[in-house]
Amino acid sequence: MTIKKWNEIEHAFTTKFGWYDGIRHLTDVGKEVYKTRSVYELSEREDYLLIKKLRAKYDKEVSWREKESHKWQK
Repeated sequence: MTIKKWNEIEHAFTTKFGWYDGIRHLTDVGKEVYKTRSVYELSEREDYLLIKKLRAKYDKEVSWREKESHKWQK
């Protein structure tokens, strides 16, 4: 993964969830894929899996937050 691509992903997560939660989500998902290596050392297949898992986490958290905000508004 290129530095530019990782920075774009990090920016999307921190913008949406705040700095602490965004970084926490990134590292939690990342540990499953790249374990002891750097994100920049991933193969194309691992890169694809990481992005797929990050998208799933992002969508899940966004939908969860929307549901929670609707509960509190009622």
